[in-house]
Amino acid sequence: MTPTATLEHPSFDDLLHYWFGDADEAATDAIDAHLFGCDACGAQVDRIAALARGVRDAFAAGLLGVVVSPRFVDRLAERGLRVREYRVPLNGSVNCTVAGEDDVLVGRLQVPLQGVQRLDAATDVTLGGDTEWLRDIPFDAASGEVVFMSRLAEVRRMPAHEMRVRLLSVEGQGLREIGHFTFRHTPPAAPR
Repeated sequence: MTPTATLEHPSFDDLLHYWFGDADEAATDAIDAHLFGCDACGAQVDRIAALARGVRDAFAAGLLGVVVSPRFVDRLAERGLRVREYRVPLNGSVNCTVAGEDDVLVGRLQVPLQGVQRLDAATDVTLGGDTEWLRDIPFDAASGEVVFMSRLAEVRRMPAHEMRVRLLSVEGQGLREIGHFTFRHTPPAAPR
């Protein structure tokens, strides 16, 4: 357990690491022993488990649009999920669709990220609506890409449209566009 944990109870962060299997062996053993006698911490672990289930269920239902790491996408494919990926060059576009057998829809946005400290994304769809903002998104500057997973359930219901994603470097009080990417979506043909 970390030094921030009290003698009686592991910290919330310690319990998160424990639940997700990221705690080292000594911390895992200490938390296991603690949980045998502490109903309060057991209840906290139950809440963490319920939250994890809710996120997993929303993800499996295609209800989440998130930025993830390339390794996360690799792990999904290794677990047998069908991943449809589109790689979009800097300031470029791609024709795309989604099929009934797809489990995950991924856009790999190719962009130079050297020197970027904070990154926001703004998304607009030609069907109308407000600009959707993702603030302070995670990225690895060395990778040269941002990996975006779309809300698959929503995309499946949409007619033909274009979606434009702008990546913006947050600099002081302003924003600087470092790339834009256009997805030209065509729904799959109806079965005959």
